[in-house]
Amino acid sequence: MKKCFERVRSSLTLRIFFITALILFAACGVTYLFIAWATPITYQSIATDALEEQTYQLANQLQSTTLEESGPLLDSFRMDTGADVTITDAIGKVVDVPTYFVTKDTATAWSDVTTTTVSDEFIASDTQTATALSEDSPLGGLAGIVTAVAISNSDWNVPFAFADSSEMYELMVTVSIAAVNQTVEAMGRVLPWLAVVILAISLLGALFYSRYITRPIVRISGISQKMADLDFSWQCGENRGDEIGILGQNLNELSHSLSTALTDLKTANAALQEDIDYERELERQRTAFFAAASHELKTPITVLRGQLSGMLAGVDVYQDRDKYLARSLAVTGRMETLVQEMLTISRMERSGGAVKREVVLLSGLLKAQIELAEDLSIQRQQTIHAEIAQCLTVMGDETLIGRAILNLLTNAMNYSPPGSCISVCLELNEAGIQLGVENSNAHIPEEAMPHLFEAFYRVEASRSRETGGSGLGLYLVSMILDRHGAAYEIFNTDDGVRATVLFPPQP
Repeated sequence: MKKCFERVRSSLTLRIFFITALILFAACGVTYLFIAWATPITYQSIATDALEEQTYQLANQLQSTTLEESGPLLDSFRMDTGADVTITDAIGKVVDVPTYFVTKDTATAWSDVTTTTVSDEFIASDTQTATALSEDSPLGGLAGIVTAVAISNSDWNVPFAFADSSEMYELMVTVSIAAVNQTVEAMGRVLPWLAVVILAISLLGALFYSRYITRPIVRISGISQKMADLDFSWQCGENRGDEIGILGQNLNELSHSLSTALTDLKTANAALQEDIDYERELERQRTAFFAAASHELKTPITVLRGQLSGMLAGVDVYQDRDKYLARSLAVTGRMETLVQEMLTISRMERSGGAVKREVVLLSGLLKAQIELAEDLSIQRQQTIHAEIAQCLTVMGDETLIGRAILNLLTNAMNYSPPGSCISVCLELNEAGIQLGVENSNAHIPEEAMPHLFEAFYRVEASRSRETGGSGLGLYLVSMILDRHGAAYEIFNTDDGVRATVLFPPQP
């Protein structure tokens, strides 16, 4: 029972169903009781009005007849209305009228009268009066739906004069309106069946009404639950023009707005997360960069300090000062190169990626960088073979592009053995201007490929810093090319290692 009660409390459809059923059942019951109460009263009023009209009609008819001929009129009136008729003279004495009706005391009230007919068609006792109404009379239409039960008494006194006399008489009509509507009795008999019909109508009406009212509300409730779960892949199909339809349309608009806002929020959150991750990565790289730079500077400084201290102390191994001064000078040169590259990287990071945009003759710039690298190639007993297309230009910073080209050339030389050939190619194709630098007799392990453009990364950790460079060359190349929108990669070939740079087509 408790579960049923809780279910009704939690279901709008059930609550509306039961409330509507009770209202309909109560309305039908009240209607039934009202009909049962109003029918006898209405009948009494109609019968009284009709009898009063007939009384005045009888008085008018008696004025047109004589006393001796008035008997049939009075008998007909008694037969039609069931009322007791008495005629008195001016002093109140009852006048004998020839009639088939015989009364015990014509002066008494109708309830005390016993009348008979010659044919015994109508018998009335002291406690019950049988009424037979003619269908031709004003009451005849009601005669078929009434049964004799005393309700109230009514009497009328109407003065008149017979046609053959100038003496005034008084027509006294006394009736006991003994009627109860037979419809009420019939309704009482069919009340059990009527209750079943009322109950069925109430339940069916409540079922239809509750489903009609609550179905869109239940559907909208389900939609609101989906909205609470951030599911906006639905559409409210309410096409009604009332408040429920307007609510459905508002939910559609709200869902669209929330979906758009949620999408924008997700996009903004994703962008923000990317920015946060990017900043974290930059911070990590910056920290790693300074840690590596400190290490890279610490090693040559330690070497330089040891050499200088040994020479000042006159240690045997350092007595050849010219030799170790030259070495110290080379160490300071590497330190200077490292510091310059660090400063260049720092300036580029501070600029936020902005570079100068000017026309750069790439063909001439490449030739100039090859000339600067020739001294290193001679020292390492290497040759440079160049194929350069003429009059190729790009938009960018000439100094930075030149630095990137020079780093690619020196990197190829530093990681190639003596006698190697460095091939340089500059050409124009459908994708843009392509620069290629390939060194022979070299190979890079596949596991090292993803790390080539990281700061201070060296393919061979065992290589000396005299031949391995600063570790910032390719990192600086990647920064410069990224800011110029160029694509670049390094991969192994059959004969060596090739670095390619593709500058975008110029407008």
